[in-house]
Amino acid sequence: MSSKILLLTLPLLLAGCSSLSEDECRTMSWYNLGYQDGEQGKTRDQARDYVSTCGEYGLRVDEAEWKRGYDKGLELYCIPELAYGKGKAGQEYLGVCPNDASFLKQYQRGYEEYKLATRLREIRDELDRTEREIDELERSIRNETNSEQRDYYRAKRNRAVRNYESLRREYDRLRYPDRVIQFSFGN
Repeated sequence: MSSKILLLTLPLLLAGCSSLSEDECRTMSWYNLGYQDGEQGKTRDQARDYVSTCGEYGLRVDEAEWKRGYDKGLELYCIPELAYGKGKAGQEYLGVCPNDASFLKQYQRGYEEYKLATRLREIRDELDRTEREIDELERSIRNETNSEQRDYYRAKRNRAVRNYESLRREYDRLRYPDRVIQFSFGN
């Protein structure tokens, strides 16, 4: 692989990785890495990790170049119109944006939708599991000849049905919340 391609792709390969090898510390485009860190919404503390790691090899980080790239990447990350999508995707926000109030408002709106979607998915999975359990218990009731064991399966099935109904109510409440319509007459 040519060194030019390596320098261009290295920041992509390092996504999510803060420790660098000695070779990476020597050849890193600090501006590109800073840009990537800013674009991903990482904190400025990331530079300290690089300084520490590269310092172990006796190498210096061009912190000014990293910061210049970081600030540029952060400009892209902090666009309030993109904050909603980051929240909805469940991405963590570390409070790095200078326009924090407007970014955070949009991020929170998206993050609330993410949490709702996650909970609905969990409930659907639990509903499916409980439905399978009920079916299995009903088969056991039909096939059981011992009346005490059959009563045990019935009691267990009844608990599973109550659990299913409770989950179904929660799912419906979250999926179809009550809507309050307010009317205003005059001033």
